[in-house]
Amino acid sequence: MSTAAQLGYLGFEVSDLGAWRRFATDLFGLAVGAPRPDGALPLRMDEYDHRILLHEGARDDVAYIGWEVADRAALDAMKERLARASVPFRVGSAAETAARGVREMIVFDDPDAIRTEVHYGAGRGVDAFRSDKIASGFKTGGMGMGHVLINVGDCAKTEHFYRDMLGFRLSDYIDTEFMGNPLHAVFLHVNPRHHSLAFASLGMPKRLHHVMLETNSLDDVGATFYRAQDLGVPIALTLGRHPNDHMVSFYGVTPAGFLFELGVDGREVDDRTWEVKTYHAVSDWGHRPVAPA
Repeated sequence: MSTAAQLGYLGFEVSDLGAWRRFATDLFGLAVGAPRPDGALPLRMDEYDHRILLHEGARDDVAYIGWEVADRAALDAMKERLARASVPFRVGSAAETAARGVREMIVFDDPDAIRTEVHYGAGRGVDAFRSDKIASGFKTGGMGMGHVLINVGDCAKTEHFYRDMLGFRLSDYIDTEFMGNPLHAVFLHVNPRHHSLAFASLGMPKRLHHVMLETNSLDDVGATFYRAQDLGVPIALTLGRHPNDHMVSFYGVTPAGFLFELGVDGREVDDRTWEVKTYHAVSDWGHRPVAPA
């Protein structure tokens, strides 16, 4: 069993904070908070104080991924897992935990040197949150903020790390050809959300391919698809449905150049009955390429 409970937060290093502020508020209705102690700009999408932290810098890529666990006992269990697997880690400093707004955290790198922060005790917002763009709200709660798909050098090595060392659970695979290139993608879950982490060797310079946010209404996905076009946000893949997680979604381009996916009706996993399968298509229908992905 995984000791991780959910995808808690993401840190992005971005070169244009102003563009990100407009993108987050005008497209998704996220709330921009006061800068964190380390200067990061927080974005709020639910009852949590923040789910995204924006750091000014040149990389325009993911800076760290935060995995939330239930409590100190679960964090201690993760420490034991890492120690048994001889994975170096350290306890987050007081300054780091204050910057992230968590009670305790440990820090280590995954096989592709993506900084990983396992934590518990994330802060909640003082006031209730409601997006003025996504009327149905975002599907988060115990399933976390959504999912990420990262670009990795060695899928087998990454799968071993997250499954055998961290205890993430396998949902399924996709083996196919996508946009003229062979694709092997791995999908892992840590709670009922079909996957919180996916990865593939994509041969791209960025480590993050996309971040997915899920709404509670198909209408919000459709409305945002057209609002993105009205705002001049590039569309990467049109509306479509994936065969493995059943998500109806579209993909657009963030100001940092990696993609976002906005979807609805994602499949949920019941580990008591789940059967791992390999799919041979990225989409059942749609998801036609528009902008370079």
